[in-house]
Amino acid sequence: MVGRPRTGQTKVMGFRPPKQLREEFEALAASEKRSPSDALIEAMHDWIAKKRRERQTVKKE
Repeated sequence: MVGRPRTGQTKVMGFRPPKQLREEFEALAASEKRSPSDALIEAMHDWIAKKRRERQTVKKE
C-alpha cells in the first residue's frame, strides 16, 4: 500500500483509463449528478453480477 496507513482501508488501485474514456465517464456521471466513484462502484457490481450469472449458466449445462 502506497501512502496509506495500515488501518484496514481499501487498497490503492493503480488503474488509469485512457483520457477520452475517463472524460466521457466523468461527463456521464456528472449528467446524472453522481460522483465518478459512485458510478464506478455500480459498474463493478454490475460486472460481478454478470459474471456470477454466466458461471451459473455454465454449471447448469
